[in-house]
This record gives sequence, structure tokens and C-alpha cells, in this order.
Amino acid sequence: MDNPLLAIIRPFFEICLLRLRPQDLPESTPLLGLVLIGQTLSSVVLSSIALPFWEALLAGMLDTLLLAAMTMSVLHLQRLQNRLKQTLTALAGTGTLIGMMAIPLSSWLHSANEANGETAVPALLLLLLIGWSLTVAGHILRHALSTAFIMGLVLAMVFYWITINILNAIFPVTI
Repeated sequence: MDNPLLAIIRPFFEICLLRLRPQDLPESTPLLGLVLIGQTLSSVVLSSIALPFWEALLAGMLDTLLLAAMTMSVLHLQRLQNRLKQTLTALAGTGTLIGMMAIPLSSWLHSANEANGETAVPALLLLLLIGWSLTVAGHILRHALSTAFIMGLVLAMVFYWITINILNAIFPVTI
């Protein structure tokens, strides 16, 4: 018998490995709610490495709100609103997993930076994880929009750039 938690997480790992597409996920409001909460929590924990708790909480909530708003906007512009639930579920679910992987790397980088230690290895690993995150998001967006992978990747980079710039403008972090 399969572990229920594993049954929920496995499809998101498969999407991270580019084996499944967003349309392979169930169109489920409870699942969407669960992964949006997971996305928010992982973003809050990640933000709390460099920000005070209340700012990290707001940053995490804003991060998830931006993801939802940009996804909704792009699908609406392409008249593909019917794909919103599965697309956002895929983006938030994989974002949760990748965010959880980023937490120890970000903590390592932050600690090394604070101690004036060696930051090359954690910075490189974090950069690779960001690249993988963009690849996964590009894969999801490519399928959601029925377009070429490069277009999905470019859109994922635009989402990332907008999010980082808005968050950095509101919650500046001095390194």
C-alpha cells in the first residue's frame, strides 16, 4: 500500500524530472490549496534565513500571490483559463519541493557569508538549483501554453525576474 503523503508528492517529483506534465495532475481544488500552502511555507522559511519573521511571512505570502497572479494573467491572455488549476498546482507543488531543497543551501550560504567564510560551493549549488527550478517551471509553462520549451523557459525567467525584483524592492536584504 502506498503512503498517502508519498502519493501526493511523487507526481511533483516526476514533474521536476520532466517526466510528467501539469495536465497529468488531477484538477483538484484541495490539492491546489495544499500546494499553495506548501509553497507559501517553504518561501517563508527560505525568506526567514535573511529576514525577520514577520517580513519573511509577508515575503512568502507575496511570493505565492505573485506566482498565482502571473500564472492567471498569462493563461487568461492566451484564453487558457481552463488550465489554471493544474498549471498552478504544478508550479506551486514543484516550487515547494525545490524551495525545500533551497533552504539548507541558502542557510549554508548565509552562514558562510556571515562568517566571512567560503561561499563558492553553496553559491554554485544554489545557482544550479535555481537553474533547475527555471527548467521545471519552463517545462510546466510550455505544456500549459502548448508552446515550445524555449518560450516556457523564457516565461519562467520573466516570472522569476519580476518576483525577485518586487521582493527585493519591498524587502531589501543587505549581504
